[in-house]
Amino acid sequence: MRENPQALRDVQVVWSGTSLEAFKNEVPLVRPDVLALDFLELNGVETGVIPALLESARARHAIVTYRFARRGVLQQYPAGKVRLLQGPISLSLLRAHVHLAVLDDVLQPQSVRPAPPPPEPVAPPPPPASPIQLSSPGSATLATVTVPAVPKPPRYTQEQLGTLLEYSSSVRCECPNHLSQIVAGLQAFEEYSKQCENRDEADREVHAMLYRYTAGARAVMEEALDALVKYEKIEL
Repeated sequence: MRENPQALRDVQVVWSGTSLEAFKNEVPLVRPDVLALDFLELNGVETGVIPALLESARARHAIVTYRFARRGVLQQYPAGKVRLLQGPISLSLLRAHVHLAVLDDVLQPQSVRPAPPPPEPVAPPPPPASPIQLSSPGSATLATVTVPAVPKPPRYTQEQLGTLLEYSSSVRCECPNHLSQIVAGLQAFEEYSKQCENRDEADREVHAMLYRYTAGARAVMEEALDALVKYEKIEL
């Protein structure tokens, strides 16, 4: 919001923060119409938490963004009051959904609209053998990529990626916005793969492999983002 305040130009933001305790103490006093809640891992959020936040804030709607969630988890939320969006999303898209939520009250104040079907999860591609061989039929190997056994920790915080998501270039280029979204998605799947349930040791090994490859891809894309941030002279 600091990077791009005009994106929410006709939406009055009455509170923002990351502390649940501060939310419970302060938000009911300002009586918001719509809550915008962002969760990295929706699977770990108890089903009653979001309705409880709605009730305590006396808000009519909640826009909930998340990175990854099981379909069964998404189906547990009440239709009409909770909008579920796979994030990260831009402030302009958030603004549009705030207006849609308010418009629901104007057009259908006495009815509850059915919730849209949850988005189909994007299945990760089948894991290649390590190292990865990039080649075409009848040709020599073009490249070999080895995934490190110990992935590097993330270089960018969620706040920094959010700033880049809203960054406006002096030319018509949105590469920082799109690249930060890719890195944020890889970070989220990296965490998600660590928390998947394992039926046996084979499952554990597969999830560990997915974690390593995702962390490796994230580290590569962070290098590209580093170069772009330096080129655009973006201060984070």
